[in-house]
Amino acid sequence: MFRLLLDKFQWQGTDHIYSLPWMRNRLEYSADPNRVKEYLKGGEFTRSQLTRDMLSRFHLSHNSIVVSDDEHAQFLKRIFHECLPTQERYPEIARKLVDEVFTTGHNRALRLSSSLIPAVYLSLLSNLLGANVLKSLREYIREIDFQPGTRPMHLDGLMYAFGMQLPGFGPMRKIIDLIFFKGDHYTRKIALKLEKMVFEFATPIEGSWYAHLIELKQSGKITRAQFRGELTSILVSSYALSAAMSSMLLCLAARPEYVDKIRHDETMAKHFVNEVLRLFPPFRQFGYEEKGVWEKSGRSKEEVTDFMVSIFGLHRNENVWENPDDFRPQRFATSSSTKGCKFMPFGLGKRSCTGRVYSIRVLVEVLKYVCSEECNLHLTLPEDYEKDYVGLPLGTNGRLVSFPVDDRVYARRESIEKGMAI
Repeated sequence: MFRLLLDKFQWQGTDHIYSLPWMRNRLEYSADPNRVKEYLKGGEFTRSQLTRDMLSRFHLSHNSIVVSDDEHAQFLKRIFHECLPTQERYPEIARKLVDEVFTTGHNRALRLSSSLIPAVYLSLLSNLLGANVLKSLREYIREIDFQPGTRPMHLDGLMYAFGMQLPGFGPMRKIIDLIFFKGDHYTRKIALKLEKMVFEFATPIEGSWYAHLIELKQSGKITRAQFRGELTSILVSSYALSAAMSSMLLCLAARPEYVDKIRHDETMAKHFVNEVLRLFPPFRQFGYEEKGVWEKSGRSKEEVTDFMVSIFGLHRNENVWENPDDFRPQRFATSSSTKGCKFMPFGLGKRSCTGRVYSIRVLVEVLKYVCSEECNLHLTLPEDYEKDYVGLPLGTNGRLVSFPVDDRVYARRESIEKGMAI
């Protein structure tokens, strides 16, 4: 009997519908842009409860924009977008970020994630949250051993299927984490410590997102938990942006011929970033459920309520992309390359990533600066680097945020004035 239940849920790839007797519904898993387009036209939708639960675990808070209800998310998004840096500021943001990561020369391979996460977090605190970070907090962040690994998504899905996301199972989840996933437990402790220190050792810049959050909390428009959730989300955002940046820098090290192309044609930087996000999206899947439109869709609520889009599968769909595993930034030179629901590294519709504009601009400006003569940074891969996809990074599978499996890189900077490596 148990074998029959397992066979019923046996993985058959994307574009199938899965179900188990103990699940609250069936789940459709798709990497077909036509099906995604059809779903978008079917009516209103929101993030599925399964996705919210997994995001809540990763976001270490149940109260941020990312995991809140639609009305609250849209209310905060409007204010958030008004607080984004002006476009003229991004080159300086990128320069300071790169200089923070690559401060000196290295005699051994640099592990990008260990250097990028604290540097990106500091940058986001200053430029996205809009806080003056005091020395004590800055030094503490630089000393933290950030661990990018998280609990496998299939385990979160299984726990959700048994209803273990409910508050009553909290003690059991803590025991499971302490025994099997100590990294997750450690990350939660770090998040709580940072949340407290940001409030104590970071002052808001006038008109910033941080200043607005404080005002909203004091006026009672958001709760204390929601305020704390937004502070924690800055840490979480640093993981996702660092994952994308790691893949981007590794791709540049593997394809050094693009340095001159980007240096002499700034549009190539955007194409390069899009190709990195296509092949190595930080979030490999997003999940949604329809809102009260069952009669329009022709399906009952008992049939399908969760619609999961495999971003990784969508971006490598051979029916959509020519030679999908090849690294070819030029494919994004045409205006149609990002249309038709075939390229969506930040998700769908109103529940797409809140910081997508900021992320794209920072990634492009970082790439342009790294390739510039002013920066003069030379990246090379270790000789024993995995040769999957001819030296390109291999992303971790089954995690909410996909970091490169091997993110080691040799970095050398040369001083133009002194003509010597530093």
